Amino acid sequence: MTAERASFQFGDFKLIPDRQALLHRGDAVALGGRAFDILTLLVRRAGETVSKPELFAHVWPGYVVHEHNLKVNVGNLRRILAAYDPDNDYVVTIAGRGYKFVAALDSITEALPPLEAASSRRHLAPPPNAPYLYGREEALLQIAERLGEKGYLTIVGPGGAGKTSIAAAAAQHCRSAGQAIAFVDLSTLNDAQFVIPAMAAALGVSLSIDDPIANIIALLRAERPILIIDNCEHVIATTAALLERISHNVPDAHIIATSREPLRTRSEHVLHLSKLSFPETSKITSLAEALQYPAVRLFLAKAGHSDDPDLEPAYVQAVAEICARLDGLPLAIELAAGTAGSFTTHALTELFRDGFGAMHRGPRDAPLRHQTLEAALDWSYRLLPEQEAVLLALLSVFAGRFSADDAESIYAAGGLDPMTGRDALSQLVAKSLVSADVIAGALRYRLVESTWVYASQRLLGSHHVELAKRMFAFRVLARMQQAEREWSYLASREWLGRYSDQLDDLRAAIRWAFGDCGDARVGTDLVVAALPLWQELSAFQEMLGAIEQALASGGDDELPPLSRARMHMAQAWAMTLAREVRPQTSEAWRESIRFASVARDGDLTLQAVCGQAVYLAYSGRPLTALRSMQAFAKSANVDWHEVPGGMRFLAHDEIYAGRLNSADARLQFLRKTWARAEDEQGLSRFQVDLSVAINLSSSLLAWLRGASEVSAELANCAIARAESLDHMISLGNAICLAALPTAFLDGDLVQAEDLRRRLTEVARRESVGIYEGTADFFAGAIAAAQGDYDGLERMAASIDALWTNGWRLRTGLYRGFLAEAWLRAGDEDRAARSLSPVLDWRDVREERWSHPELWRVAALIAGQSGQMDRAERYFRRGLNRSEAMGAVAFTKRIKASMAKLELGAS
Repeated sequence: MTAERASFQFGDFKLIPDRQALLHRGDAVALGGRAFDILTLLVRRAGETVSKPELFAHVWPGYVVHEHNLKVNVGNLRRILAAYDPDNDYVVTIAGRGYKFVAALDSITEALPPLEAASSRRHLAPPPNAPYLYGREEALLQIAERLGEKGYLTIVGPGGAGKTSIAAAAAQHCRSAGQAIAFVDLSTLNDAQFVIPAMAAALGVSLSIDDPIANIIALLRAERPILIIDNCEHVIATTAALLERISHNVPDAHIIATSREPLRTRSEHVLHLSKLSFPETSKITSLAEALQYPAVRLFLAKAGHSDDPDLEPAYVQAVAEICARLDGLPLAIELAAGTAGSFTTHALTELFRDGFGAMHRGPRDAPLRHQTLEAALDWSYRLLPEQEAVLLALLSVFAGRFSADDAESIYAAGGLDPMTGRDALSQLVAKSLVSADVIAGALRYRLVESTWVYASQRLLGSHHVELAKRMFAFRVLARMQQAEREWSYLASREWLGRYSDQLDDLRAAIRWAFGDCGDARVGTDLVVAALPLWQELSAFQEMLGAIEQALASGGDDELPPLSRARMHMAQAWAMTLAREVRPQTSEAWRESIRFASVARDGDLTLQAVCGQAVYLAYSGRPLTALRSMQAFAKSANVDWHEVPGGMRFLAHDEIYAGRLNSADARLQFLRKTWARAEDEQGLSRFQVDLSVAINLSSSLLAWLRGASEVSAELANCAIARAESLDHMISLGNAICLAALPTAFLDGDLVQAEDLRRRLTEVARRESVGIYEGTADFFAGAIAAAQGDYDGLERMAASIDALWTNGWRLRTGLYRGFLAEAWLRAGDEDRAARSLSPVLDWRDVREERWSHPELWRVAALIAGQSGQMDRAERYFRRGLNRSEAMGAVAFTKRIKASMAKLELGAS
């Protein structure tokens, strides 16, 4: 069933994609997965320049990846090839454009078997293959792979992405001799009850009275056709349940579904069909460059210019710009190209300058939904009674799912009374223009994406658009204020279950409120009410942008002191957890404390004081943070036993200050009382889930106490809890502050590398500077520990970046790691220069926990240069400090180093 793959011979190498194998003279070459993917694409495009966007789309589909990852993997690929064949270059860099495979290919076998005629004796056949499947070669191969696995495959992508075409093409390529293909088009159904009859009709079977799908299952088991189920999104629940049952009874059935979203069942394999890659228009200077991109090739083919070598650069530039504006959507590109035809460069540029309303229809024999982007919706809309048409436009104010009460809150904007509105809503559901689903026991509605775009355009042209948006903003404000009230007593998991899907509507309401026709006071109230939601979701950068909008609008001037305190504290948290610690952060914390005091809210003042302590600790001042918290506790008569989040902050800072015994006592109390709490209220009060925070601090302390196994277990618990909550700040802290550094110190480089990759992903999602810098530092440290001394420069650069961006916590310790790595590399001078300033830094002197390790490295440097007396003094100083603190791990490391230099450790 699986399609035969290509094999490629170059020099003494043989590349076999099907086996994920690279051979050199018959022996396997160890090549990482990313490097293998890069090599495969470059070889398949041998002699062509493969752009960086194409490589990113091929190697990291669906992810935003820093360019450094590509450079590193290409560098590794070159090193491996050169190790086997140092005399030849295989991959070269094309400056500013990408990479090219330059070696000669001796032989290539066909990647896919030839088409064979399909038997359609009793089955409905799919539509003819679209002739334009540019950029889909890899997707075809992935479909072939997954059809050989148990379960079914869903091709997921936006409308117009070409899901139907590639499903039909893949079925034709992958079918065996005599194997039939059956096609079920669900787009014509207006009710989920017809899914089973439609499938039965496509397969040519009758429905059983007792069990309607029994005959379907029997035929799939007996005849093994390839079954394509097209356009599942509007009947997704029924289709998902049906396919899950079929997969359970016929696990090796060959089924391809297409949908705008995954069906999300156990048996499903998902292939996300991305839009076609298109160029950055500023970089296109020639036809050859433009033709590297499938979107451009599709446009030119559809416009009749695929074989025209004399196209003007300006015309190519215009095509590239159109493809970029259409975001690589194949259907839109085909329609635009069909409209453009043989237009001149100037005419082509002017044609779509003000939008794509000039696009003509597609082929007459194409499905109606493919003749224009809005044809099917326009036809349905014109058949609606007035009240239903008005309501459909009004409902476009909701960016996500909405309830019946949400819908009722905007009926009046269109002059609809509640009874008329409710009837119109039920009719829109019946006509499949509004989807209705039961979610967590409640009926929720939504407009699918294409319907939402169409309805939004209708609303914009109506006379009630501004009233609708105002009423929508007030509805969102009411939701957020209710969420704010419930946040104080509901468990975080339950609270997020109710409100995490409100973010899109919140964004839309804020856009209106701070827009030209909006209401800044409503916008400010929205921002204040939404603070718990942003913080629970750890969406700090978005929150900061909204707060700055509110402050710039002057909408905060009329807020009561308590609301101003909450907004300034949220602003301070967002600044504290930014990529760079801003100079205004300290002032934001002072303002939050001031307004909380004016409001006489002791709990909020305590939160602000603790938050300020986190900022001070991240800035490398844990002793200052401790003094601040203790001074406030004394003045406000705070009992830390009643404030577990604050006590955990206190214990963590005590670890950094070298007060391990006090920290241990606090953490023992917290673990006994709070560590297993599964339903903490108000997660965002202290930004990190309490259970996660207790375990990560306990993990760090356990490692320092010499209990590595206990430390690893606690770190794993913290990570698992954070992942179950999907709370990125909790996860980032667990990895950054405990799991990653302790794994590295224990020498478990495999675990350390896995944790580093996960921290990099958290940093990518959240843009928190300490995560980004720490992940970068340990990438270099792990490389250096494995003998790749290029990692030393990366370690040094990441330390400098952390320090410059205000993230000074642990940078002294990291300098100790760097100095020891230079020493292992045989560069005593660089080792000494890395370490020499550390103990002179005032801020590092506050991090007393790390001093034993720094003295140990200083002693190693002195001993390496023959200064044995000085080395012994440094060792003794480090021992005295580690033993006084009870840092057993550092004591062991010092004694091991003393033995290495043959100095007494008694």
